[in-house]
Amino acid sequence: MLTVEPLSDGRIITLVLTGTLTAPDIPDLERYWKTARRQGGLQVDLCDVKEIDDAGKSLLARMFANGVCLEVGVHPVA
Repeated sequence: MLTVEPLSDGRIITLVLTGTLTAPDIPDLERYWKTARRQGGLQVDLCDVKEIDDAGKSLLARMFANGVCLEVGVHPVA
């Protein structure tokens, strides 16, 4: 299951993804993408994604090819 939390700093929208990115999640993430890209810059935070299937990888590749910044790694512990 994937959760998407959209955040904005006024210039860039960040879609913070948590969970797994699999084929059933693609339509929802595409809707977020289409809405967010009309509003300005977009980045996707993948730091809390545990698994990505081939459909998810394909969508992320399309997003990246269209200028979306993909953030990967680990969030720092406070």
